[in-house]
Amino acid sequence: SLVIPILQEATLWGLLVVHHAEPRSLSEEQIQTLQLVVDLLTVAIAQYTLIEQARTKAARESSLNQISGLLHSLSTIELQAALDCTVSALNGSGGRLWVYAKSLATEPQSPRDPQLPSNCVRLFCSGSQPTIPSNAPYAVLEDYSAWKDRFQSEQDSIWAIADLYKESALRNLQPAFRSTEIRGLIILPLWYRRQLLGYLTVFRDEIETEILWAGQVDPDQRQLYPRQSFEVWKETCRGKIEPWTATDLELASAIAQQFSTAIQQYETHQQLQTLNASLELQVQERTARLEQATEQQQVLFNVVAKMRKSLQIETIFATVTQELRRSLNVDRVCLYQFAPGSDYNIVTVIAEEVEAPFPVALGVSVEDHCFSKEYAIQYQKGRVSSIEDVDQSEVPACYRAVLDQFAIKASITAPILRGEALWGLLCVHQCASPRHWTEAELRFVTQVTVQLSIALEQAELLRQTHEQAEQLIEALSTLQKTQSQLIHTEKMSSLGQLVAGVAHEINNPVNFIHGNLTHIWNYTSDLLSLLETYQSCYPEPNSRILEQADEIDLAFLREDLPKSVASLQVGTERIRQIVLSLRNFSRLDQAEFKQVDIHEGINNTLLILQHRLSSNTEVIKEYGALPLIECYAGQLNQVFMNLLSNAIDAIKEVDQETPRIWITTKLIEPNRVAICIRDNGSGIPEPVRSRIFDPFFTTKPIGKGTGIGLSISYEIVVEKHRGSIQCISELNQGTEFWVEIPIVQSV
Repeated sequence: SLVIPILQEATLWGLLVVHHAEPRSLSEEQIQTLQLVVDLLTVAIAQYTLIEQARTKAARESSLNQISGLLHSLSTIELQAALDCTVSALNGSGGRLWVYAKSLATEPQSPRDPQLPSNCVRLFCSGSQPTIPSNAPYAVLEDYSAWKDRFQSEQDSIWAIADLYKESALRNLQPAFRSTEIRGLIILPLWYRRQLLGYLTVFRDEIETEILWAGQVDPDQRQLYPRQSFEVWKETCRGKIEPWTATDLELASAIAQQFSTAIQQYETHQQLQTLNASLELQVQERTARLEQATEQQQVLFNVVAKMRKSLQIETIFATVTQELRRSLNVDRVCLYQFAPGSDYNIVTVIAEEVEAPFPVALGVSVEDHCFSKEYAIQYQKGRVSSIEDVDQSEVPACYRAVLDQFAIKASITAPILRGEALWGLLCVHQCASPRHWTEAELRFVTQVTVQLSIALEQAELLRQTHEQAEQLIEALSTLQKTQSQLIHTEKMSSLGQLVAGVAHEINNPVNFIHGNLTHIWNYTSDLLSLLETYQSCYPEPNSRILEQADEIDLAFLREDLPKSVASLQVGTERIRQIVLSLRNFSRLDQAEFKQVDIHEGINNTLLILQHRLSSNTEVIKEYGALPLIECYAGQLNQVFMNLLSNAIDAIKEVDQETPRIWITTKLIEPNRVAICIRDNGSGIPEPVRSRIFDPFFTTKPIGKGTGIGLSISYEIVVEKHRGSIQCISELNQGTEFWVEIPIVQSV
């Protein structure tokens, strides 16, 4: 025999044995040849070992990468698949992953998961599993003290158990494994920064070993079969253990690190997602609240703006009910007002905005005696009440009857105060279903009622202000009328006194002159007759008489003297007519209605204004056949004076070749006459024409007009004579005043 050792890195790997049945001497060359074969075999074994190591390392890295991909690469963590891959990588028969993580509690349970004591614990199983007896204290392996006692801190690393039946710490769990072939297990604590996330456990089954024996050559026939096959002398051993190698521990440690990191990252990611979702939800809720608050504030602003713009109580009520129902998206908003003096027992719906098909409450009066007893004082102090579900609320029977009458399921009731008194109620109704009222909605309704209370006070103040303003306007109008009447009365009185005085002072000497003119005319006639008699008796007078006759032009004197006396008579008669016209115009003796000829009044007025008419002014009279008119003659003459004076002023303002004034009178109805005074002046623009009858309104310069002439004329015609006066005018087309008065004044 020749035995040559096979060495691998100074370690005996095996032997190359060469046998020969006969004695034989081997040469050195043969030995060298065999040594060369052994050397080549050593190299081949070394290469094979390196290749196997490389394959093992590659397989381990591939498994690790696969596990890492399942734990990190996908959008969700694949713990079950990673566990299956881990069991395969460690050549196990089964495995368990026990994880304590809140983020995993929401995931659906695996069908293989047992019932867990906490919803924050997840258990993943793969392959062969121990069977926990039903009478065991715990249903899960990881709940036993062996795990808790073993892994107290992060320094407690992998627990590799080659034979669980020889591990005293697991003696309480050995019955769970007896029905299985599990013999060894490796427990990996999943630590992450001093935090124990769970346990990763891999099981290994027991193995069988075989030894093939060979014996020395023996001619005995009993050794015939062993020489033909080793199966005859094969030694089989069952229940052997497969220990955990350093390579297994290294791979298991790397896998545990991957699981720890992945679970923690997933937990952190889920927490961040949960936090983000919570923050997003909070932001959405806050945004919704802000949007609702903004909308409510905008609605409140619009309501307040419309209140301030209108201050009409009906408009305010309509605005509040419409905007409030739209903003709160409710079925009905209505306003109740307590009947004055009812002691809060009778209330009426004065404004409403309601969604169809719910009953309309507008105008309905409700007599509710329980309100005054139970709630009136509370609402007067500012109470705002809400009912979310009428059917589930404890309300008095009398109040429930009112709620049922209008199909109310939920409501908000807020008081409307005017000062310190309870004026009414603002009610928000949900009729379709019960409703939860938020604090923001209650605050919004309260703000609206506060503004509504302010608006009521402002509306009341505005009403009082309007009444006071109307009273002041009426007082001012009365004062202006009184003032104009006083001015007119004083003016007419002064004018009447002046005219009467002038007429009296003129009338006396004129009457004296007029009366003496008759005597003068008689005396003159007598003297002229005597002179003619003298001349006929003495045709040849003295030369001195002839000289004096020639000097005084006796012939002309005899002819002109009667004419002069006649002219004096005409002049005095004219003066007497003017004085009579002045007296007729003033009519100081006519304070009652009397029948007069208005044509005479117009003519007298024209006579007085004759001095203001230019020589080329043409006055055209178109008088109709009128009966005597019952009127205040002096006041009516004042109207003619004002209208004719304005017409004269109008034609003087324009440069015309022939200024004209038309005076027309006619009978228009059986008991009504019309007087029209028209000119061809410049006309009156519309803005001025609409105000010409206003007291103290004038377009004339200061000192030339008081602004009360047409106002007094309007009062005389309309109020004193029950007639009418209107102005018809266009710019550059002249002006026409149309006066109508009744012939007979009715009592």
